[in-house]
Amino acid sequence: MSVGTVSVLSVLFGCAQKDVHPAAPTGAARWQVPLGDPSPSPAVRGMTLLVVGDSWARNLGVGIANADRARHNVVINAGQPGCGLMQPVRIRRKGTMVAAPANCNTWPDRWRDLVTRYRPTAALLEVGYWDGQDSQQLPGQSTVSSISHPAFRHRFDAQIDRAIAILSATGATVYIPTVIDNTGPARTDSDAMNTALRAAVRRNPRTALLDVHGQLCTAGKICPPEVGGIQVYDETGHLSGPAHDRIGAWILNVIYAGKNTGRK
Repeated sequence: MSVGTVSVLSVLFGCAQKDVHPAAPTGAARWQVPLGDPSPSPAVRGMTLLVVGDSWARNLGVGIANADRARHNVVINAGQPGCGLMQPVRIRRKGTMVAAPANCNTWPDRWRDLVTRYRPTAALLEVGYWDGQDSQQLPGQSTVSSISHPAFRHRFDAQIDRAIAILSATGATVYIPTVIDNTGPARTDSDAMNTALRAAVRRNPRTALLDVHGQLCTAGKICPPEVGGIQVYDETGHLSGPAHDRIGAWILNVIYAGKNTGRK
């Protein structure tokens, strides 16, 4: 069966974020990572996949849709750049504090409506990049904080559990991707985010982990900018076209395999 791809487009502001950069190899070293799959398995069909979250969600959703060239599955790409789960009062944008975009903070209602409308087979919840930065001032706080701070982590845990409940309400498994490693001092935040994401999967039975980090980075936390002649990242720090297509194919294969093995 061939069905169309539904794309929900949203561009709020610039997608590049200051602390999200792949770590580069030094000298002449060339580090090998899997970088997804060339294409989905021919068996991958009949799924409805809802993609929600930040600009990386948007990027991965495009890759998933591109990889499914035969349109054997429905992809609803509702990723929104600059939007996470935290429902802040203000955000730091290009060094200036501004009011948080209202449409970012209404994600519970929007996602509930999408789940009711499409009844997805699976949902991909990607918020690790936007919520992994020190760019949000939360209610009751006087400045920004990050996932490395206990109060932020406590709120993130509650918010991701809430999101999982909404996305899995009609039976979907919620797939949660890990994030690549930040460089320099910001490494603390990417490590803390991956810890929080793994903990969320352990707490919630209707979830599964998508180890995107393992597809893009080595065990030694090197995230090479080029793999097998493919430029992995674009000028904004997101996956390039060829890279997100390969990761998209891998995501489809992983989700289909989980659906047919009963993995939750």
